[in-house]
Amino acid sequence: MILKKWLYGLPMPLYFLLLVLLLYLLPGLWLSVCRAQGSTPPGTALATGQPVPDVFIPEILNHARTNAKLSDYRGKLVLLDFFASWCLDSRRPLPLLDSLQHAYGDRLQVLLVNATSAQDPLPQIKALLQSTPHLPVVAGDTTLIKLFPHHAVPHFAWITPEGTVGAITRAERVTAANIQQALEHGRMPVSLLPDRDLSVPLFTGVALPETSLVHASFLVRGKIDDGPGRTVLRHEGDILTGMTLANLSVLELFQAAKRQLYPALGSRGLLLAGVDSAELFQENSGLPPTEWKATRTYTYDLSRRAAQPAPLFRTLLQDLNTHTGYQALFEPRKIDCFLLVRHGNTGRYKSKGGKPANRLFHPHAPSMQNKPLEVLIARLNSNNTLPRLVLDHTGYAGTADITLPSGFADLATLRRELRAQGLDLVPRRRKVPVLVLRKLTQPTDL
Repeated sequence: MILKKWLYGLPMPLYFLLLVLLLYLLPGLWLSVCRAQGSTPPGTALATGQPVPDVFIPEILNHARTNAKLSDYRGKLVLLDFFASWCLDSRRPLPLLDSLQHAYGDRLQVLLVNATSAQDPLPQIKALLQSTPHLPVVAGDTTLIKLFPHHAVPHFAWITPEGTVGAITRAERVTAANIQQALEHGRMPVSLLPDRDLSVPLFTGVALPETSLVHASFLVRGKIDDGPGRTVLRHEGDILTGMTLANLSVLELFQAAKRQLYPALGSRGLLLAGVDSAELFQENSGLPPTEWKATRTYTYDLSRRAAQPAPLFRTLLQDLNTHTGYQALFEPRKIDCFLLVRHGNTGRYKSKGGKPANRLFHPHAPSMQNKPLEVLIARLNSNNTLPRLVLDHTGYAGTADITLPSGFADLATLRRELRAQGLDLVPRRRKVPVLVLRKLTQPTDL
C-alpha cells in the first residue's frame, strides 16, 4: 500500500499555518486533565455525605510531621489533591493552592496526594515542592486513592471539618471563593457526576445483554458523565470486544482514529481545510466550557471483536466520516519536514536491553529504554516547539535507549543531544500523506 510505504520511510512535516494552529490547540487527547495510571478496586469509593475512615498516612513530605491520621485534621477543611508531577494540568493549580494554604492557615489543610500508580520518581516530587513551600505531599499513596478513585488528575476530594465527604471536583471548582464559602458557610461546590463504567458497552442491560452483541456502534451527542475525555478498550482474554471513546469533540475523535492507525504522526499530520475553527475548538467558539461539553462533545461506543485495535479504529473513522458532517481522508502534500537519520557510526542509540520504559513525556530529562524508535518519533510529533513533522528515516528496526537531558524545548539543543547518541534531525521537503479534514455540504443525521 503506497500510504504505508510513505509512512514507513519518510518523516512527515506540518502543512500551512493551520497545522501549526492545530498543534498548539490540540495536544492529542490530553484534554483539561491527564490520565491517571493504574486501577482502583471496586466497591471502596466514597460518595458525598459519607464519613471518611480514619486513614493512617505513613509518609508526608514538606510537613511539620512525617506521618498522620486523617483525624489529626478534624476541625479543618481538608482538600486532597490527587496529582502527578509529570502532568501540566496537575501542576497548574499548585500556586493557587499554595497561596490558599498560606492565607487560611490552620482552618485549611491542603494535601497533595501522589499515588504509587502515578509512577512519579521521588526526586521529581521533591523538586516540585521547591516552588510550593506551604504544600505537604502524601508520597506513595495506596489508600486514599481507593477511597476516591478517578480516571484523571488533578482530582480533588473536599473533606468537611466534621470528617465527611463534602464534594468531589475537578480543578475548576477549586477557587478562593469556593474555599471561603466552605469555610464560612459550610457550602461545598457541586460534585462531579459519577463516572460511567466503560468496561461494558453503553446501552446494554437485561433487555440487551452484552453477550448478545455481534456488531453495534453508537454516536451520542453531549457528555455522558463529568469524567474526562477518555478511551477504553474492552477485552475478552486476548481478543478485543469493543471500545468506548467518551466526552470528546469531533476533532478529538478524528485525532483518536489517526493516532491509532498512524501512531508515528503523534498529534500532528491533520490539516483543517476550510473548516471554521469555532466549530471544533472551545477556545474559539465563544461558549463557556460547560455549554461546550454539553453540546459539542460526543461519545462513541463500538462492539466488535478484533485481534488488534486497528480494525476498531478503522470502523470509527468510517462512522465519523458518515455521521458527523465532516470527512477526513489521507491526501499527499509536498511539505517541509524533519527526517530522523543516523549520525556518524557510533550507534549509541542501540538498546543495551533491560525493562522497556517510556519516560519521554516526563518534564525532567525525558528518556526511553529498550523501545523502538517509533516511540521517539511519536513524542517528537507531540512536541509543540518543533516547527515541522518528523518521521523515521534511519532504517533501524531494533530497540533503542535515548536520554535527552534538556528535553524538547530547544531545537538546536535537541539536535546536539541526539547527535551525541548517533541520531540527528535534518530538514527536507517531501511529498507525504496528511489527514485532511473537511466540512461536508451534504446534511447528515447530526
